[in-house]
Amino acid sequence: MKQTNPQLLSSVTNALRLLKLFTLQSPEKRLTEIARELGLGKSTTSRLLSTLLSEGFVYQDPVTHKYRLGQRIVTLYHTILLSHMDLQEAAMPVIERLAAETSEDIRVAVLEENEVVYIHQVGPRNLLDEEAFSGGRASAFATGGGQLLLAYESEAGLAKVLSAPLNRHTPLTRTDPDELRAHLKVLRKQGYCVSAGEYRKTLGSVSAPLRDASGHVISVLTLIAASDRLDEKRISLLTSKVVKAAKEISRRFGYLK
Repeated sequence: MKQTNPQLLSSVTNALRLLKLFTLQSPEKRLTEIARELGLGKSTTSRLLSTLLSEGFVYQDPVTHKYRLGQRIVTLYHTILLSHMDLQEAAMPVIERLAAETSEDIRVAVLEENEVVYIHQVGPRNLLDEEAFSGGRASAFATGGGQLLLAYESEAGLAKVLSAPLNRHTPLTRTDPDELRAHLKVLRKQGYCVSAGEYRKTLGSVSAPLRDASGHVISVLTLIAASDRLDEKRISLLTSKVVKAAKEISRRFGYLK
C-alpha cells in the first residue's frame, strides 16, 4: 500500500493491516496467503509476523504452521470491555426497562473506523442477526445506529468512511456518498435515526445518541425489531421511548441539556 502520510510508519500500518486480515470466517492463514492479501513480499511479511509473534499478537500452530490471533489480542479486548464498564453500568437499568416495555432488542454500540461495534445487548435475542452479541460488528453506513454515530463524526473521520467502498447490503442501502452525507446532516439536526431494511431486509431500528458531560456523542442506543412489527404508529411510539431513554442515560453521565 502506498504511504501518503509522512507521519505514518509503514511498518506499523502493515502490521495493523495484517492483524485485521483475521476474521471469524478466516481465523487461520498461511504466510503465503497473508503476503498475497497484504500485497507484500514473503520476506517482509515474515518479518512482520515474527515481530507480532514475539509480542504475543499472533500465534503459529506448530503442526500446521498456520497463524492466528494471539493471546495479547484477548487481553486488549478485555481491556476495551472494562473501559466501557461505566457506560454499561449507567445504561443497564434504563435499557433493561426499555427492553421490558417494548419486548424488543436494545443495544449500545460505539463507532470503530467504518463499523459499529455492539458493546451491550438486552432483550429477547430472537432475531436472526449474527451481529447482536457483544463484540459483534456491522457496517456503520448501512445501519441506523452507525449512521447516527457518523452524523456526529468529525469531517476527517466521515470523509475516510465515505471514501471507502460502500457495499450494498439490501436494495435500500444508501451507497452514494453525496446522498449519504445529506442524510447524515438530517439525522444530526433531528437527533435520532429511524432505519428499515438498509442492512437486513427484515429488520428495522430506532436509534438515539448517548452523550457525556461535555455533550460529546460517545455511543448510540438502538432498538432493533422485525420490520413487520414497525408500522408508522409504533415507530412513532418507539422513537419517543428510545430518545427519552437515551437522554436519561446521558444525564447519568452529567449531560444536563
